[in-house]
Amino acid sequence: MHWSGKVFDGYIKYNFHVSIAVWALAQITALDFGFPLHYIDQMIFFMAPFLGYNFIKFHLYFFKKEFPKSNFSILLFIFLLCSLFLFTASFYLPFSSQILLFLTLILVLLYCLPLPGFELNFRGFKGLKIHLVALSWVLISVFLPLSTESEHLSNTTIVYGFQRYLFVLVATLPFEIRDLKLDDPKLSTWPQKWGIKNTQIFGGVLLLLFVFIEVYFSPSNHVATAIFIALLLMILVLKANEDQTKYFSSFWVEGIPILWLILRIIFL
Repeated sequence: MHWSGKVFDGYIKYNFHVSIAVWALAQITALDFGFPLHYIDQMIFFMAPFLGYNFIKFHLYFFKKEFPKSNFSILLFIFLLCSLFLFTASFYLPFSSQILLFLTLILVLLYCLPLPGFELNFRGFKGLKIHLVALSWVLISVFLPLSTESEHLSNTTIVYGFQRYLFVLVATLPFEIRDLKLDDPKLSTWPQKWGIKNTQIFGGVLLLLFVFIEVYFSPSNHVATAIFIALLLMILVLKANEDQTKYFSSFWVEGIPILWLILRIIFL
């Protein structure tokens, strides 16, 4: 593989892309509510998902002490550096933001580590996986940036958070379809319960609700951009299948929030 291919593969494999996607959604939240994000806050919105996703992906290697050979020492160094920064930066957050960050950390731990007294983690509970992913994204990309500006819970912020929850649910569907053959049947994912076609139809219904909220309740004045993003996501959900290409979900689907932010900046 050419060196550029190895770099790109590492960019996806070690969760830099998905971390930028979460950061982009946090930026969109700040733009919609009209406040700037400080430099330290922006680093937190990138590092928190970076640490979370890599912990979920590689935590078993730590327990087994059998580490992958390829570039893992570099990732470990970055992981430790980011952990130190996130720990230090969290002391500069308001108390409400610290609580939200702590709750997100607990969700990540319970997602992959067994509950006390149980053999299962949260991911192993029937039908819960997709909702845990959506909830953690909403906490980091909506309520954490709002809390840094001391924005209190209101009807507007709750509806906005619910809209983002719908978006993440639908964006997760191509991954659920991709992993249909790999997931334990006990997980009871949507494609396992309803089949691929019905899952895609339900994703379309959720996106219609997403657009409805954007038109009638969102604080954003960029309805056309949100509708375009919803249509693009729907196209990718409809194209998703069990034999999708390697980067279909992990790059193209996860890149939608990044494109969304770029369009928001262009048409600011």
